[in-house]
Amino acid sequence: KGLVMAWDQFELPWKQAAPASDKAQGRAVLTKGEDSFTVSGEGFSYTFSADGQLIGINQDGEELLASPLEFNVWRAPLAVELDGWDAGNIRYTNRKDWNGNQVANEYFSNDLQQVTRIPISCETFEAGGQVFVNVRCFSQFGPATFGALDGYISGTKYSGFSEVYNYRINGDGTITLHHTLEPEGSMPALLPRIGLKMTLNGNLQQVKWFGRGPEENYPDRKTGYAVGVYENSVDGMFEPYLIPQDCGLRCDNRWLEMSAPDGKGLRFAMDELFNFNAYNYSTDNLTRAVYTYQEQKSDEVTLNLDYDT
Repeated sequence: KGLVMAWDQFELPWKQAAPASDKAQGRAVLTKGEDSFTVSGEGFSYTFSADGQLIGINQDGEELLASPLEFNVWRAPLAVELDGWDAGNIRYTNRKDWNGNQVANEYFSNDLQQVTRIPISCETFEAGGQVFVNVRCFSQFGPATFGALDGYISGTKYSGFSEVYNYRINGDGTITLHHTLEPEGSMPALLPRIGLKMTLNGNLQQVKWFGRGPEENYPDRKTGYAVGVYENSVDGMFEPYLIPQDCGLRCDNRWLEMSAPDGKGLRFAMDELFNFNAYNYSTDNLTRAVYTYQEQKSDEVTLNLDYDT
């Protein structure tokens, strides 16, 4: 009694997206400083660096963002990517022999683990009670190199993504972000993930999401996980694999909430399905650790929001 013998879900053949509201709720105020600028309203204050990177989210006097919002293509390689048996299944674009004969070699050889943000422009203005921030930058894979651009011209060669961030910040604290990406230069055979990353205040340990669950699931292993509304803790979502690696992914999400015991927190939603994972470790630590005893808990929460994984 009470045991589920079989289940299924059917995706309806239509989609009605909720219309995005551009009406001002309250009033957001732009304040410019020498090295940064802030957008504030009742109960919130958002801080941007002078070149337009979101570096602070303050809610009722408490800082919720521990590191800037950044473009991300990196995750700690999976165990299957760290051995050589699967290496023949991809066509390498920049394989360096000293990195070994693994799929992860393609990631490291293309310097996906060290993306550098190069600012280009930042425009800010107020209109209709809202604040608009338009940013252009370039995310470079590793260091830029000098070489032949064609048969006649030599110069600096860039490989990465050109980015445009269009923020619209409402007086009620809602941030609407339109993020545009365009690849430039040499690309690896595949990307581990593509989306955004940030580090959150360590108090945001409660996770609630509308997507697949309750256990971890992946693009190639998700149909057995029903779409629903689930809750867990950050620690509860972590999978202690024998080989340290990225883990705890949840796919096909409509929205995500990260909150503290007092109810303060952040809600994320996208106009397309997205994937996410959150853990109390740094991605760098999970990348470098070879054994589980080398995993070191962090005081902050790492959050990855993936457009694709």
